[in-house]
Amino acid sequence: MAEFFILRGCRRHRIGTLAAQEVWRRLPGPWEIRVMQSNPSATSFWTQAISEFIRESIQPVKIEKDGKSWQQYSFRSE
Repeated sequence: MAEFFILRGCRRHRIGTLAAQEVWRRLPGPWEIRVMQSNPSATSFWTQAISEFIRESIQPVKIEKDGKSWQQYSFRSE
């Protein structure tokens, strides 16, 4: 999956969290999610959504890729 986007009017209603978690349930295995470091709202969303799904706290790792700064999450869905 290259992009994940929720329309503004649908945000903060758990639609994005539930959609992401359903994808992870349907496609078990290793996952990596990168978020541009300049997007703190997305970082907050992914931290919450992934932590809730894996039932433990997760923190992103800062990486540089293609000349850009990213926050990267790595986890496994089962």
